[in-house]
Amino acid sequence: MRYGSQQPTFEVLGPYDHSAGARLCAVYESWGTRFYPCQARELTLFMARDADGRFASRTICISKPRQNGKSFSARKYAITMGAKGKKVLYSAHNGKTTRKMFRHIADECEGTPRLARALRTVYRAAGTEGVYFANGGCIEFQTRTNSGGRGETYDVIIIDEAQELTYDQLDAIKPTTLASESGDPQMIYIGTPPNERCAGDVFRDYHDAAHSGKAGSMWWMEWASDGIVDLSDRAAALEAAYRTNPALGHRIREDVMLDAIDGYVMKPDSFAREYLGWWTPVHEQGRAIDAKAWDECETDAAPTGGRIGFGIRFSADGTRCAVASCTIAPGGVPHVELVRDANITATGIGWVTQMCARNAQAVALAAVDGQGNADALAEALRDADMPRGSWVRCGTRDAIAANAMLVNAVRERALTHLDDPALTESACGVARRPIGTGGGFGFEGDYCGPIEAAALALWAARTTRRDPSREGRIG
Repeated sequence: MRYGSQQPTFEVLGPYDHSAGARLCAVYESWGTRFYPCQARELTLFMARDADGRFASRTICISKPRQNGKSFSARKYAITMGAKGKKVLYSAHNGKTTRKMFRHIADECEGTPRLARALRTVYRAAGTEGVYFANGGCIEFQTRTNSGGRGETYDVIIIDEAQELTYDQLDAIKPTTLASESGDPQMIYIGTPPNERCAGDVFRDYHDAAHSGKAGSMWWMEWASDGIVDLSDRAAALEAAYRTNPALGHRIREDVMLDAIDGYVMKPDSFAREYLGWWTPVHEQGRAIDAKAWDECETDAAPTGGRIGFGIRFSADGTRCAVASCTIAPGGVPHVELVRDANITATGIGWVTQMCARNAQAVALAAVDGQGNADALAEALRDADMPRGSWVRCGTRDAIAANAMLVNAVRERALTHLDDPALTESACGVARRPIGTGGGFGFEGDYCGPIEAAALALWAARTTRRDPSREGRIG
């Protein structure tokens, strides 16, 4: 049986005098826990002490591809430190992750007799979950915000999903270690390489510092490929996966990895980042839309009335069609949503025509753009006897205006959208593509259609003078 490499592809570590990590692993293994060799080593490094018995490193970072057990040793460490009387904060970006980590730790503490005897209580109220020990130690859980953690004091802070951590959030969290009772605080960061949608910049800066020889006292470990691999060469891609996935052969099966290689053959950059831990060079991450600004435009409720615009964007290769809507309520800011993004190689464009016709009395204007199929849709809309002025075939100048309008609206937080992963992936993954000599731009990237459609919808809703006779629902 073959297993993924347990040695990081890159690391920066300092010296230490001793560690109780091996002894701690033996205790957990006597309770039925099994560590990968790299996880046992991580626990050893977390527990590393200098000659005075203080933490050998107060900042330790680990970067691995997804599904490689990044948080496993950190969970065990959190339990250990809490049981030793330390105050521990476990922080994650997503509430789902926070709740999952709480359940894992609470279940282990309650289900392990030696730990259960040391417990005082487990507090399960949503948003204030915590595991409390009789000796005063605790493990508290927090979904990160820009103010969360202020006023608290912790000895150890574990930052899960570190790629999402912003400096505003770090400013709220890190000072809580200054007055730790032990006077010996520690922070551990665990995460994956950030993609274009990540608003965080802390983990990226730590990565860059480690690689540029400016890590200082920080320890850094990563499992990462040097670049994008040719996925048409399955054997070479699999070798890269074995170098960068310590869980391969353990919890990750080789046939599943091969299936992923085949599935991403047209998107090798995404495979390299998600499956091989590749860090996209900074110069390749210059994006048209700021991920943090986009995130701050998210809302839970869409407007129920107002002027509606449609944006219909066909991909350059003619295989996809994205439809988005924009609603501008009286006195409100524009609200964009992705209605549908579909592969039209098999279905054709009849459904687009039907959608436009069905909503003609609700939608003020439908803006259509894209080569080939856009012309075909224009003919179909003419044949469908659509109301006069209810749709327009956009030109280059219109598309340029639409793109600039959307980028500015996001920058100024003068736009809202729902939590839609497909639209967010598109919005935060596109770069500017210069058009002409007047500063105009289009979008380029692997997934442009949805955000291009949203830009067209915004432009349509803002510029049309058409006033449909009645409101209706987008179908």
